[in-house]
Amino acid sequence: MVQWFRFLKCDQPLAIYFFAVPYLSLNLMGYWPGKREERLPLRALVHFVILAIGVLTELHAGLLFLDQQQITLALETLCPAGTSAVTLLKMFLMLRYRSDLCDMWTRLRELLFEAQQERPEQRRIRLRHSVMAARINFWPLSTGFFTCTTYNLKPILLAFVLFLQQRGDEILWVTPFNMTMPPVLLKSPFFPLTYIFIAYTGYVTIFMFGGADGFYFEFCSHISALFEVLQAEIRAIFRPYKDLLQLSPVQLYNLEQQMRAVIIKHNAIIDLTKFFQKRYAIITLAHFVSAGMVIGFSMVNLLTVGTNGLGALLYVAYTIAALSQLLVYCYGGTLVAESSVDLAKVMGSCPWHLLSPVQRRLVLLLILRSQKAMSMAVPFFSPSLATFASILQTSGSIIALVKSFQ
Repeated sequence: MVQWFRFLKCDQPLAIYFFAVPYLSLNLMGYWPGKREERLPLRALVHFVILAIGVLTELHAGLLFLDQQQITLALETLCPAGTSAVTLLKMFLMLRYRSDLCDMWTRLRELLFEAQQERPEQRRIRLRHSVMAARINFWPLSTGFFTCTTYNLKPILLAFVLFLQQRGDEILWVTPFNMTMPPVLLKSPFFPLTYIFIAYTGYVTIFMFGGADGFYFEFCSHISALFEVLQAEIRAIFRPYKDLLQLSPVQLYNLEQQMRAVIIKHNAIIDLTKFFQKRYAIITLAHFVSAGMVIGFSMVNLLTVGTNGLGALLYVAYTIAALSQLLVYCYGGTLVAESSVDLAKVMGSCPWHLLSPVQRRLVLLLILRSQKAMSMAVPFFSPSLATFASILQTSGSIIALVKSFQ
């Protein structure tokens, strides 16, 4: 068990941190990207069927509560149902692009762990981003696990409290999530198995969004690291010539070859980022839409239950988990955008005027291409910290509006 969480330490090899949380989550569910010729693990199909049953029965229960005008129960049901439905979509898309994601992961690893002429500064950049990605990815997975556990333990804890108060006749055994199940499954001797099945659907959701969202942030973090490594490489290339007024033909030739290698690597990073952005566009868009709905449902539920102990704790945990998921996407988009723009600033601050007029074109093309930030944007949304701040501001306005009607 300790070996699984080695990435939380600071003294581990660089390879330990590389996609640690996404691999832990996706491999557990059977959805870690693989090549076309590799067989899909049976547990992947089993988990897909389990979650599909959970989504259908939960949505059906939510619609029934709406039809009966039980708004609080409907929101309480549709909140996790929305998250599970989007997670089911993520599972489908992870299967659909399984080989493409494997190719992107392999290419990213080749670029990141390129051992040719690696400098200590470049290694420190890679290590810093890898450790940061592992720890940030572990946060939404932890909050999601806590929220799901709270949901699963709520009926048991309520029954236990009633038992301690010697009110056993008032105990009402219910499932952790509201799902429409056949009546026979909600009675002895099948009820414990039904309870375990429903509780497990929640953990499938948690580990799948922890893996899929973690894969996104890990990719963004390492792309940002590659841009920063390029910045360090450019500084190192021009450092020997910063005090010179003129370069010899040999020096000019060597500098040009090094700059061409930087440009080739820069183009490879941009192409890889764009390819990943296209593959993750639907997942990102669906996540933003669902997370906004979940935050809204959770806040309305929180205002409805007020300070009702366990219920309030549950919705606070759910809101924090949803915001943590959004933060992962927004911070990842910001890392990529800022690091890609900084490349132009670093290039402009180097003594590139020492180059010949023909060679300066390489520099100008690099600056021009870097001036426009790489964006992980999808239709209607551009993941960034500014977007996250706008969501928080809108959420605060919704709370103030609902409070005014109370």
